[in-house]
Amino acid sequence: MREAKANLAVNNLLKDVTKKFDADKAVAQLADIRLLGLAEEDPTIVKICRLASAYITEKGNFDLGYVAEEEIGDMTDMEYLLELMLKVDRPANREEIQEIRDKIKGELS
Repeated sequence: MREAKANLAVNNLLKDVTKKFDADKAVAQLADIRLLGLAEEDPTIVKICRLASAYITEKGNFDLGYVAEEEIGDMTDMEYLLELMLKVDRPANREEIQEIRDKIKGELS
């Protein structure tokens, strides 16, 4: 994300979910980040925040299996998504966010 305020919001959520995942708090923070994405006119961020919130609300977690499936490493799916969001200006990161978006859509359908 471009704005310092937006990056701070993403970093705060990342710090929180690294300690302990709280579904209600994560959904509230994603709503704030979504508004910042709207202000930055970034449809990828706006969409992923909305879908991630919907997934968390429905499932109570953000266990997509994406990180395990892609053999990415030692992060949770939420941590990985937030890391991608911090550097959304990189085409590869935006593409992965879109892959996660599609996976969420498939899970929610």
